[in-house]
Amino acid sequence: MTIDSIAARFATEGSPGKVEVHSGGFINDSYRLVNAVKGAPDYLLQRVNHNVFKDVPLLMNNMSIVTDHVRAKIERETPGEVKRRCLTIIPTTDGQSYFKDTEGNFWRVLRFIEDHLVFESTTDPAIAYEGAKTFGAFTVMLNDLPAGKVGCVIPDFHNMKWRLTQLKESISKDVADRLKEVKKEVEYVETRSKMMLTIHELGEKRAIPLRVTHNDTKISNVLFDLNRKGLCVIDLDTIQPGYVTSDFGDGIRTLTNTGEEDDPNLDRVSMDLELFEAFASGFLDSSRDTLSDTEKESLLYAGLLFPYMQAVRFLIDYLDGDTYYKVKHPEHNLIRARAQFKLTQDGEAKMKELRQIIRKLS
Repeated sequence: MTIDSIAARFATEGSPGKVEVHSGGFINDSYRLVNAVKGAPDYLLQRVNHNVFKDVPLLMNNMSIVTDHVRAKIERETPGEVKRRCLTIIPTTDGQSYFKDTEGNFWRVLRFIEDHLVFESTTDPAIAYEGAKTFGAFTVMLNDLPAGKVGCVIPDFHNMKWRLTQLKESISKDVADRLKEVKKEVEYVETRSKMMLTIHELGEKRAIPLRVTHNDTKISNVLFDLNRKGLCVIDLDTIQPGYVTSDFGDGIRTLTNTGEEDDPNLDRVSMDLELFEAFASGFLDSSRDTLSDTEKESLLYAGLLFPYMQAVRFLIDYLDGDTYYKVKHPEHNLIRARAQFKLTQDGEAKMKELRQIIRKLS
């Protein structure tokens, strides 16, 4: 099917004219449908990657529940901003949230939000603050939406206990004969496992509540307005039940690293304290009154857990022979793992300062 014929399956206003490839995101294919009718909105057509997301109907149901909930909140508080501060799912002509084509591909259409900025990364504390504040506000808007209302699109995605079990299996099988190369990394994982299970244990004891969480809080998943203020949280594919630490920790991991995720020079990798404080300040400024004291205290561990968890995932894939992540060379996953372990270790070395920041802001 052509893009035009797929777009015609959705109840859009006006008449989509020019189709432009939209570069945002790395998983789904996206196209901007430029409206031929003056005054009518543009749209974003996306093919949802069903190889990554195995249950697209569940994903879209989660997304519908969350956007309806957020829209209702915004309409009560600032009704004139709802089309810019919340994603709008455009239904198909028969009222569904997605269209499945004859080849088994899943498509959706969103109203395009005009006049926005996206930052793929930043070293500007003001941008870090605004992005985190927007994620924190998203957490608050979903505070009264029970976690059981949404389904789990990626089971055990941020389950550290399960990731450690995976690693043990990969070590025991050693299918790629690489265990001999990672003895030091495996030892480090084992020596830190008790601390890194802190959040999992808090959740098991119900000391922290299960929430509806975003689970992919990199700065590029916030739209900013032209004044560089946070506008809207996007990329809701990973919405599912989780702990607030997932959204805080993943933001810290992706934002504060002074090096690259796969930096071969570990001297360049560290946790930027200024960006850590900016992100923590923004997140807590919008969510402080909603989070429990235990949740706020757990944010410290989240900042260390997420680079550690990602390092474990890279290490698993290296031991398994690079079956999950795309690699540029045979050592790529090992380099990634070492860079993330270095970020974790730097966070450990700065634990006193991180704790002071969290306690001051809480």
